[in-house]
Amino acid sequence: MTPTQIGRSPLPLMWQLYPDGRYRASDSSFWRIVYHVKMEGLEDMLLEQLPDD
Repeated sequence: MTPTQIGRSPLPLMWQLYPDGRYRASDSSFWRIVYHVKMEGLEDMLLEQLPDD
C-alpha cells in the first residue's frame, strides 16, 4: 500500500537512529522498537513512544 492508500497515521513518516536503539521521529519524539518480526514477506512491529526528557 502507498501512504495515500493507508490514510492518516499517528506515526511520523521519517526516523533517525540514535544511540541505545532509540529512534528520533520527524516530530522530535523518541521511540523504541519493542517487538519486530518478519515472516514470509509480512512484518509485525510494536513501537513504544518514549517520554520527553
